[in-house]
Amino acid sequence: MSKVCVIGLDGGTFSVIDYLVDKERLPNFASLMGKGSRATLLSTVPPLTWPAWASFYTGTNPGKTGAADLFKFRPGTYQLEPMNAGNLRGEPIWSLASSKGKRVCVYNVPVTYPAIPVNGILISGLDAPSFNDRSIYPLEFKERLLAAVPDFKITFENDAKYLVTHHKDPVRQWIRQAMAYLDMEMRVIDYLNQLEEWDLFVAVIRSTDIFQHTLWRDAEKIMEGTEFSAEELLRAEAVFACYEVIDQKLGELASAWGSERNIVIMSDHGFGRLHGQVCMNRVLANAGLLKFHPVSSRKRSRAYLGKKLRAHLPVQTKQKIKNFLGKGQADARWSSYVDVLVADIDWSQTRMCSIGGFGSLFINLKGRDPMGTVGSEAERQAVLAEAEAVLSELKDPRDGLPMVTELYRREELYHGPLITEIPDMVVNLRDWSYCPVVGTASELAEKAIIRPPVQEWKQLAHSGTHRREGILLLNGPEISHCDLGVAQMVDIAPTVMNLLDLPALEDWDGRILEDALGGGAARVVSGMEGYQQSRTERRGKVYSQEDEDEVRKRLEDLGYL
Repeated sequence: MSKVCVIGLDGGTFSVIDYLVDKERLPNFASLMGKGSRATLLSTVPPLTWPAWASFYTGTNPGKTGAADLFKFRPGTYQLEPMNAGNLRGEPIWSLASSKGKRVCVYNVPVTYPAIPVNGILISGLDAPSFNDRSIYPLEFKERLLAAVPDFKITFENDAKYLVTHHKDPVRQWIRQAMAYLDMEMRVIDYLNQLEEWDLFVAVIRSTDIFQHTLWRDAEKIMEGTEFSAEELLRAEAVFACYEVIDQKLGELASAWGSERNIVIMSDHGFGRLHGQVCMNRVLANAGLLKFHPVSSRKRSRAYLGKKLRAHLPVQTKQKIKNFLGKGQADARWSSYVDVLVADIDWSQTRMCSIGGFGSLFINLKGRDPMGTVGSEAERQAVLAEAEAVLSELKDPRDGLPMVTELYRREELYHGPLITEIPDMVVNLRDWSYCPVVGTASELAEKAIIRPPVQEWKQLAHSGTHRREGILLLNGPEISHCDLGVAQMVDIAPTVMNLLDLPALEDWDGRILEDALGGGAARVVSGMEGYQQSRTERRGKVYSQEDEDEVRKRLEDLGYL
């Protein structure tokens, strides 16, 4: 009976792997590539953790999962809710495998909170607000895990701003903390792997993304062979050391599994240099597509205060701040249906807005949004055309070239019943090397519409961001040796199910990577035929206010807010 292990490297990229393989520093990656199959794994658009992992484990595009960014609007409001397993649709591969009696173990995959029942173990990933009773199944396993790994954490807990202001050597201290988190991830994977011979083992290593966001510029400099300082080499070597630790673990796991296990190594997106940020809503406002409230700088500072402090304060203090910010008719936008990230927008005079840090644009639609201004489909298409025209005029201040590489209307990218819940347009800014500024208060505080990367964290400021080109490596007894060229995120689910000798679902959007499987035929069933329905729909509120504040704080600490 076939067994499959999927190891996800958040942000894993061949640009680092190939460089280190050439330097003979990753012998196990070299062995896997030498014997198995390889592909550039294209992420979703935008190339973002949440939608990418969701498409991986459901085999479907964002038009079916409903996940296209970090947030989505709560129905009937301008309140943004973080994506999680409770507001996402689609049947995970581990649920399908469980329903056929397969033993499964899932660790650290984003968009898996709250944890669902499986035939085995599931430990939620980045969207879990804490290691609470809803972030693990079965609950009785929680004490066993903490006994085996006492320092277990859901995510990397680090305050870069604190380090740069309170530590004499913030970079080295940050690297020590990040390496400790990586070591914890390795010990958890070891422990879970040793519990039994799982039919399906899925684990995501987030450390690659953590190191690269902060230290990418230095790693890129070394890989390009340009002149570098001792400090830059130190920072780059931390990135390389992260891959070396993972390489060693892959060798240990492969040795423990012997020749019986098929191994899939993948990433949700690739990585590259972050060159700057763009105040997208100000661009839309200048074009007449959006209107800001005419608030004073004091009121804008209130908005900034609310955004920064709500997640860090006791419940009673949060309520006092909320009451303060909501005083008076002029601040009515602070009511329960408006989110702090878009608090300065006058929705009654806005046709389109930008949400999040990866170029997602939403139409303010009549009949769906509380103060919708765009009615017919013809009007919607006209707004999209206006946005395309103005965005195409943006120029990069570095070289005068167009800022926009590509503009995607959602119909070009997605299909499915949830297409109206996802962005109307996605903007690719210079091959994803620029990101939108998140939050209207932050945008309005900026002097320039296009700015270099924010340096609030000084030595630990982000210098890297996502690219679409991720990694895919397959190795094992049923894997051929070939170069697959390019694969899609949605191809992994049907391929994994095929390796488990289970059929794919008819409504999946991916294809089985047959060339990697020696030409194995695709097996397809209609709908859920042959499977038990193992997952109930939870289209309701998952987070308490405290939970949501904690998730937002984490996203801010990670540089996404």
